[in-house]
Amino acid sequence: MDEDVISLDPIEFQSEEELYKDRIDFYQRKTGLTEAIQTGTGQLNGIPIAIGVMDFQFMGGSMGSVVGEKITLLIE
Repeated sequence: MDEDVISLDPIEFQSEEELYKDRIDFYQRKTGLTEAIQTGTGQLNGIPIAIGVMDFQFMGGSMGSVVGEKITLLIE
């Protein structure tokens, strides 16, 4: 639904562990997902539905700005 909305690191977040971009790359490779939430729309018995599923395997299901954006797009 919104696979083009992806995490970036515009402020080059620093951590004592590893770079944020490296962590994102690792979890993208590990899970095959682009982000911690997957969203979509469809119908159930003719009723329009929207669904968002968080995957804990992607950075513990952390909610960054992209996850928030995807939830907003889903609701809108």
